[in-house]
Amino acid sequence: MIIINNDPENSDNKIQIGKNRINQIEKIQLETPQTQKEYITAKQKFAIIALGLIAVSLIAGLLVINFFFNKKPVSQVSDSMQITDGGLIPERDPILSLTTENPLLKKAIASYNSGYIANAITEFTDVVESSANPKDKAIALMYLGTIAMKRGEYDNAINFFNRALNYDPHNPDIFINLARAYREKKNYNDAIRYAERASSMSPNDISALKLLGDIYYELTNWNEALKYYEQALKINNNDPTLLYNTAMALFKKGERLTALEFLKKAADIDKIGDVAYNSYVRLGAEFLESNMFELAEKYLVHAVNLRPNDPMGHYNLAVAYLRQNKNREALKELEEAERLGQTDMALLENIGESYFSLKDYDKSLKIYNKILETSSQNVKILARLGEIYYQKGDIERAYDSYKKITQIQPATENARIAYLNMGNILVDTGNYDDAIKAYESALTIRDNDDLTYYNLGLAYKHDDKQAMAINSWRKASQINPENIKVRLAIADYYYEQGYNDNAEKEYQEIVYKWSSNQEALYKLGTIYHRHENYADARKAYSKVIEAGESTDFARKAMIELALIPPENRNDDESLNNSIKLIQKALLLKPNDSDALLALGIIYARKEMYPKAVETFYQAIKTSNDSKKIASAYSNMGKSYFQMKEYNKSIQAFNRAVEEDPSNEEIRMNRNTAVKAYESELEKNRL
Repeated sequence: MIIINNDPENSDNKIQIGKNRINQIEKIQLETPQTQKEYITAKQKFAIIALGLIAVSLIAGLLVINFFFNKKPVSQVSDSMQITDGGLIPERDPILSLTTENPLLKKAIASYNSGYIANAITEFTDVVESSANPKDKAIALMYLGTIAMKRGEYDNAINFFNRALNYDPHNPDIFINLARAYREKKNYNDAIRYAERASSMSPNDISALKLLGDIYYELTNWNEALKYYEQALKINNNDPTLLYNTAMALFKKGERLTALEFLKKAADIDKIGDVAYNSYVRLGAEFLESNMFELAEKYLVHAVNLRPNDPMGHYNLAVAYLRQNKNREALKELEEAERLGQTDMALLENIGESYFSLKDYDKSLKIYNKILETSSQNVKILARLGEIYYQKGDIERAYDSYKKITQIQPATENARIAYLNMGNILVDTGNYDDAIKAYESALTIRDNDDLTYYNLGLAYKHDDKQAMAINSWRKASQINPENIKVRLAIADYYYEQGYNDNAEKEYQEIVYKWSSNQEALYKLGTIYHRHENYADARKAYSKVIEAGESTDFARKAMIELALIPPENRNDDESLNNSIKLIQKALLLKPNDSDALLALGIIYARKEMYPKAVETFYQAIKTSNDSKKIASAYSNMGKSYFQMKEYNKSIQAFNRAVEEDPSNEEIRMNRNTAVKAYESELEKNRL
C-alpha cells in the first residue's frame, strides 16, 4: 500500500504562498527516507513503493516515499492551503489623488483610467510640451513615470519623476513615486531616502510611512517595518492596508495572536475588498494550522463569499473540510474549484491530489491526464498516475507510467525510484527475474541504498535464490547497520528454513542492539520453546509483553507463555496464572482460535476436562485452519479419554484425522482410544 506525504516539511498543513503556485517546477530533487517492506505469510501481497514528487518551492520538489506491508489509509496528500502573496498589499498609487482643472490633462487622465494607454501617453506628453502650469506638467510627468513603472521601465520612470520635481519640487507625491521606483530596482538606500523626504514634507500623510514600513519588511528588518507602521497607525488606525501589512510583520516577528487581531480588524474595515479577502484567507490558514477547524472554515467561507469565482478560494475551503473529514462538503468545493480553474494547471494538480486523498481515483485520473496533455514529460504526474493505477488494480498501466519516467529521465534519482516501483510491481505479479533486473537497474544509479538491497533480497528469496537473498541483505546491513528490517529478514529466513541455531544467533544479536524489539524477542522465545528451553523462553516472552502489552506480538507471547508447562505439573497457581494470560490475550482479540485452543489445553492440565471440551468446541467454531481444527479435536479426544468417555474420544479423533490425515500421532491416539473402548466393552460383557 502506498502512503504519500504531500509536504516533507509539514505533511499535516503546509501553507503555499505566492500567485505562481507549486506546479512551476523546472528542477526536481528527490530524497528517499527510511522505507520498509516485509513479508509475514504467502497470502499477503507484496507492496509497491510510492513515487511522490511534491514541490516545496517554485523550482524544486522533494520525494517522500514509504513502504508498508499492511494496508493503511492513504494520507491526504493535498490538504495544503494556497494563499495570495507571502506578505504585503501594495500602497495606493499616490498620483490618483491629484486633481487638476486643465482640460487637456483631464482628457489624458481619462484615457489612462479607461485603459487607452497609447492615447494617454500622447496626451500627457502634449501637456508637458504645452504652456500648462508647472504643477500640471508635474502631474503629467508623474503619470508618464507610472506608466513606465508598470512596464518595468524603472530608469525611464525615475527620469520622468525627476523631471516632475523640476516643475513641482515640494510635492511629496513625486518623492513617494521616486521611492517606489528605486524600491523596484532594489536600490533600497535611495528608496528609503526619498520616502523619508516625502514623510518629512507631509507628516500627516501615512503613505510615506507605509512605504517605509514595506521597504523594511522587504529587507526582512521586521522591527524597523513595525516602527513605521506604528507611526502610521497613530495617524490613522483604520486604514485596512496598513492594518494588514502590520499583521504580516507581526507574523514574521512571531507575535501571532496580535497579528490575528490586526487581520480581523482589517477585514472588518475593508468589508468586501482585496484586503478583506486576503485577511480571511490568511485567518483561515492560521486557524487551520492551529487545528481550529471550525474557525478556519468560518473565515474561508467569508473568503469564498467575497470571491465566489476565485477557484483558489473554493480549493482552500475544501482543505478546511478535508481536515474535518467533511468529505462531502470538500468534494463539492473541489468540483467547483475544478470548474473555475480549468486553465490553472498547478491548481488542477492539487485538486487531483485532493481527489486522490478521497480515493476518488477516477476524478484524479481525469485531472492528471489533462495536465499531461500540456506537460507530457511531467514525471511528478506520471508518478502519481502510476500510484493511482496501482490502487485501482491496473498493474499494467501503473508499470508503464513508471517506465516512462525511466525513459524521460534516465540515470536520475527519479528513474531510480521508478525502477523500485517497477520491481515491486513485477514481484507483485510473480515475475521475479524481471523484478530482480529492475532492482539492479536502480542500483546502477545509486548502489549504496540499503532499501534497494533489502527489496532485492526479498525478490531473490521468492525466486528461490536463497544465498543471493542473504548476500543482498548482508550488503544492506553493511550500508545501514541501523536498518532493523534487514537484520530481521536474515533471521526470519533462517527461522523459516529451520536453521534454528543460525536464527537464534541472529535474533540474539538483534535483541542485543534493539532490546525492546518485540518481533525478535517473540521469535527467539519460540526457538527456545521448540528446544524445551523453558526458562529462556519464559524470559523472552515476558520481555515481549513488557515492551508493550497491546501489540499482536504481546498477545501471541501471552498465549505461548501460558502454554509453557509449569515445573510442577500440578502447580495450580501457575496454571491459574496461565488462564489469566489467555484471558488477557482474548481481551486483545476476542474469539481468537489460538487463544481458545491454548485455554482448552490449560483447562485439561487442571483436569477440568468438561470445561476443556467446551473450550475446544469454541476454538473449532472460530477457526478456518484445518491444522488448528485437527489440534482442537485431538485435544478434545484426549480430554474425553481422561474422562473415560472412549466412544466420544474416538469420534473426536476421527474428526481430527479428517482434518489432518497425515498426522500419525492422532492416529496412534485414536488406536489407543479404540483399544480402551473395546476393553471397556469386553469388561461390561463379562
